[in-house]
Amino acid sequence: MFNPLLKDPRKLKDQELENKIIELSQKYTIALRLGNGSVAQQIVMNLSMYKEEQQRRNAETMSAAMKKQDKGLDDLINVE
Repeated sequence: MFNPLLKDPRKLKDQELENKIIELSQKYTIALRLGNGSVAQQIVMNLSMYKEEQQRRNAETMSAAMKKQDKGLDDLINVE
């Protein structure tokens, strides 16, 4: 889900992305406390966009680490 009014999350650095998630989580809590359900719903939509990008990056990092780890095992097995 992409909101055209927000900065593209793919262009953010990891730390900036994490800061956005923290900031929006705090704003969501405040909106719930004040009883602004419609505002909270909008915040959730934006928050999910940033979290999806963070999950994509984590999966990409994990995949790269798994590939790197799998390569190293080939040298350990000597079949002659």
